[in-house]
Amino acid sequence: MQIKVRTLTGKEIELDIEGDYKVSQIKEKVEEKEGIPPVQQRLIYGGKQMADDKTATDYALVGGATLHLVLALRGGDAAASSPFL
Repeated sequence: MQIKVRTLTGKEIELDIEGDYKVSQIKEKVEEKEGIPPVQQRLIYGGKQMADDKTATDYALVGGATLHLVLALRGGDAAASSPFL
């Protein structure tokens, strides 16, 4: 299926994915096209951050869906340092 990833600048990246693709694999495809390492990517769909270990099907993605890409701030791993995440 074809999906789009929209950056904060409004640029749209078209990707061809399968329903069983994990979010981590989608991030790898974004890296191939944009050169942004997956560790710096945060993908948002339906107003929620997508977890790397979930699949496109888990999020009910359909062809034509648009994900939003935001970049993680550089620095320490927030998940490791915050008990609230």
